[in-house]
Amino acid sequence: MRKYYFLLTSLWAGVVLGGSLIVAPAKFQVASLTIPQLLEVGRAQFQWVGIAEIIFAALLILPLFYPPIREKLSLGAKCFLLAALAALIVQQGFVMPPLSERTQSLIVGEPVGSSYLHLVFVAVEILKISMLVASCVLLSFKEKSDATLRY
Repeated sequence: MRKYYFLLTSLWAGVVLGGSLIVAPAKFQVASLTIPQLLEVGRAQFQWVGIAEIIFAALLILPLFYPPIREKLSLGAKCFLLAALAALIVQQGFVMPPLSERTQSLIVGEPVGSSYLHLVFVAVEILKISMLVASCVLLSFKEKSDATLRY
């Protein structure tokens, strides 16, 4: 079970790192695309990354409702996974909707003021990756080490 959690948590972290923190800024290096085109690509990119993240979160969190599975993971690993889930909820529920509206306004050419929402998104993204990596580290400990982490 620990290998399952380690694998899915690692994949989730990789999707976030690759999809949001590497590809997102890299697409702005393409000189042949206009800003509206880049924003449309970004909207699709973040939609699919978000869907993948929700799937990973569900595959990791739902089994925790089953006590025999829940007992096999350390308290620390569970807390870090729940913190990553909380970060995902904040992003998808509170940060992405206004960012999507802002993106749509920019695509259609409407003027928009300055905003710190992108910085908030990046900060939450870094926090989420940190929580996922911390969970992976705890999941990589052997059973003997795991027992000492619970207390």
